[in-house]
Amino acid sequence: MDDILSQREIDELISQVAGQVQEEEVASEVTTYDFKRPHRFSKERVRALQRIHEQFARELSGMVSAKVRARVDLSVASIEQLTFGEFIRSVPNPSVIILCDMQPLEGSLIMQLSPDISFLLYDRLCGGPGMSLGRTRELTDIELAVLTSHFFEPMAESLENAWSEIVDLSITMESIESNPQFLQVMQERETVVLISLTLGIGNVNDFINICISHSALEPVLKQLTSLRLFDSLRRRAEPADVEMIHSKVRETPINLDVELGSTVVTVADLLNLQVGDVITFDRKRHENLDVQVGDLAKFLGSPGKLGDRLGIVITAVRPTERKDPDE
Repeated sequence: MDDILSQREIDELISQVAGQVQEEEVASEVTTYDFKRPHRFSKERVRALQRIHEQFARELSGMVSAKVRARVDLSVASIEQLTFGEFIRSVPNPSVIILCDMQPLEGSLIMQLSPDISFLLYDRLCGGPGMSLGRTRELTDIELAVLTSHFFEPMAESLENAWSEIVDLSITMESIESNPQFLQVMQERETVVLISLTLGIGNVNDFINICISHSALEPVLKQLTSLRLFDSLRRRAEPADVEMIHSKVRETPINLDVELGSTVVTVADLLNLQVGDVITFDRKRHENLDVQVGDLAKFLGSPGKLGDRLGIVITAVRPTERKDPDE
């Protein structure tokens, strides 16, 4: 009978177990918070920053592809918050570090590339195959001038366009450094946001890092909401803007060429041609002619005469076929 618990003992055991469960639940909800590194960018603002720089990546990749005559893949890899000192210590030496001013915001914007991808871009811009240098060194003044004109300045322009829905930025380059220790633009404990983008050219992949101080973004943090960005994407074009685009398209000049026919002659026959000689084409007199719009065979037409001017009457629209430039 000694093993039988009383009602009071049973109640005490139940209360002790309940207390332990409650303590475990409270302990599981506790998270570590570092007061030296406060989280100043909420998840909503990080998503807004990602959408802004995804738009920047799309625009810049298309612009650079045309310049280097190769496919360029640029996408956002990560967005994280850290201190300026941690960013400086993570940048290798030497690097290509572009320090920019971003008016009307007070603060700094830093763009950083590795020398390898910089040399590859320089080689492509100068007509080369896009080979890496194979060793790390600082860029010369000529190399920096070419990259500034054809890559760094388009980067700044694309960033301005991407941020235009939030604030009208004017991004200007102040200096280009190779040693990250020379960047004394803010305190080491200053909170920054680091946007890392993956840059792929051919079989080579590297990173472009964009570092923006929290103090620079503080005036527009309230506007960094996904709602504002989604509203801007859903915004319809004004009728006046549509009409302006239509008028510009209508006024765009295009070249129309009419091919009367073709034939093959020997060099001897070509050299012996005299005034009055007749050259026969491989097309009959009443057969429709090809009308070229640029390098596309777009229409079929019949030749004619309107007053004193020669002309052609469009008789049919043919399937679009790109003309072989070797013909």
